[in-house]
Amino acid sequence: MIIGAMCSTVSQATAQVSYLWNVVQLSPASSSPVLSDKVRFKTYLRTNAPETELNPAKVALFREFEWSNIAMIHQTLEIFSVANDQLIPLMKAAGMQLLAVEMITVDPAIQILKLKERGARIIVGSFYSDMAVRVFCEVYKAGLYGPKFVWLLLGWYSENWWKAVPVDCTFDQLEQAIDGYFSIDQIHINPKPQVTISGHTPQQLLEIYRNWTNHENLPGLELGLKGYDGIWAAALALNKTASDLEVNGTERLEDFTYKNADMAQLLFNNAMNISFMGTRGKISFDKNGDLKAMYKISRFQGGRKEMVGLYYSNKIEWLPETPIVWKGGHIPKDSVTVIRITQALSLSLYIAICCVSAMGFVLTCVFLAFNIGYRKSRIVKMSSPNLNNVTLVGCLVLYGTVLWESNATSTFTAFCQAKLVSLTVGFSLAFGGLFAKTWRVYVIFTHGTKQKKVVKDKQLLLMVCGLVTINLSIIIVWFVIDPFQIVVQQLPVKINVIDDIEIHGSTTNCNSHMHIYFLGCLLTVQGIILLFGVFLALQTRKVKVDGLNDSKMIGVCIYNIVVLSFLGVMVSLTLKADYDLYYGITSCIIILATTVTQCLIIMPKIIGHFSTSRVEDLGASRVEHSNEINTDVSTNRLHNEDHDIHTVTLASTVSRA
Repeated sequence: MIIGAMCSTVSQATAQVSYLWNVVQLSPASSSPVLSDKVRFKTYLRTNAPETELNPAKVALFREFEWSNIAMIHQTLEIFSVANDQLIPLMKAAGMQLLAVEMITVDPAIQILKLKERGARIIVGSFYSDMAVRVFCEVYKAGLYGPKFVWLLLGWYSENWWKAVPVDCTFDQLEQAIDGYFSIDQIHINPKPQVTISGHTPQQLLEIYRNWTNHENLPGLELGLKGYDGIWAAALALNKTASDLEVNGTERLEDFTYKNADMAQLLFNNAMNISFMGTRGKISFDKNGDLKAMYKISRFQGGRKEMVGLYYSNKIEWLPETPIVWKGGHIPKDSVTVIRITQALSLSLYIAICCVSAMGFVLTCVFLAFNIGYRKSRIVKMSSPNLNNVTLVGCLVLYGTVLWESNATSTFTAFCQAKLVSLTVGFSLAFGGLFAKTWRVYVIFTHGTKQKKVVKDKQLLLMVCGLVTINLSIIIVWFVIDPFQIVVQQLPVKINVIDDIEIHGSTTNCNSHMHIYFLGCLLTVQGIILLFGVFLALQTRKVKVDGLNDSKMIGVCIYNIVVLSFLGVMVSLTLKADYDLYYGITSCIIILATTVTQCLIIMPKIIGHFSTSRVEDLGASRVEHSNEINTDVSTNRLHNEDHDIHTVTLASTVSRA
């Protein structure tokens, strides 16, 4: 066997020819990655690890703390760029993402700012110590340090390296910037007091060496420890080969010649398979003949650098005597945790609103059944039951408005359109019927006693249909000219500084480019209806014929609608960020307004109908005895089968009353 060389360039020159003489070559210290090529260096081993072996240790460190977003910054020198180039595929294979790779030539200020812009938290720095001082001065200025940032640097910097180069940052500022950085480096002596193959612990061997040198600090001690392990590896390989040859009984180790390829191959195989405890820990080789080295993981904390863990065989073992102290009490995250939430309607809220709407729907059906079943009752007949039916149908449509909700993108636009149509048509039917009834009373009592005026139900129903047609025409033109589109609205970002979380919320809405104009037209039409209703209610407020006039109740309905509509508009403008709250309040407003309206119109009829006939007759005959017959005749003529109203007879009767 050949022991050597220490320098990589010499090992490359000798190892690519030594196998031609059937010689096994073992180097204690060469570290070039090129020497791992078994095609060129067939019988070469080394009790040292190549520089590229630091990369798996880095990946293991990232995986240990669940860091997957990594940034890199290095000097534009091959010694650093090659190592980083080989680290990148290892990171990708481990499912890690490379945020940025910055290269420094002279001034690192711009590169540090770029790292900050990219949101880098875990940063691998590869540069000489003099450049490291300039880098961390800029790090301090940019604020790229503290409990949320972790730097991973080279492990071979000298003690107090940040004080070696003058920069425009103080030593205290630099210590703040570098505080908490990690480094990974080959270990030169096992920190554990494990007994080596020699029968001594690494610390005892070191003490023996120092006694031989009178404790003089001679150069090359670290290489000497590597050489010690190399000699043991060679001795064990030779010893195993001698035993194998003796068992075979063919030849002895002393019979070796440079032409003996079989013995060389046996010796090489035995060397590749040895395993023992050396001064740097367990010594064994991988398939490339490289040492499966143990690495030390160090951290700068408490103002000094100390070893906190060991890396060997793809595993990290943390040292309990030097625990890692994290600022803030928890492991830093590799990036801000961004949680993206598209606000969708809560299923439980939707079911609850549907249940309330269903109860209103049932109530409307009860009112509708009463209005149809007792349409010949005097008090129901006098309140225009056909128009009441139209109002109740409108209430049914309004209750159905709250059901048109969908979280699915495919049906979202269709449901938006259906909701707009049902809300508009329902309003037109419900309140159009009320205002038509009041219009008939207004026409009767605002004409002179000599003029006969007949207003049939057909005319009033046509009036309601006209209102519905106007609203539907506006909506149809809207949908044709400027159809709805799904618009995603971004909500204000919520930041949790303590947990390093950002919540990016968004809501999905239906919108169109000219929606403000079409919506304005619809609101104008509905506003005119409300104002018209107020006018009619005021004009007919003094009519005293019981059962005939609902103007007071209609006035209360209008007041209720105006207040709740104003509240609904305010909610629509201010609460869209919280879709559940927006949907809940607007649905409750629709249900409440609809329920109050139909109860104010129909409940008095139900109460009046089921009252005793004696009380009803007494309440309806608060006029002089001489005019009772005329009033009854006029009332019967008012509500005959065709619902014709003769203004002269009724007006004169009420006038006398």
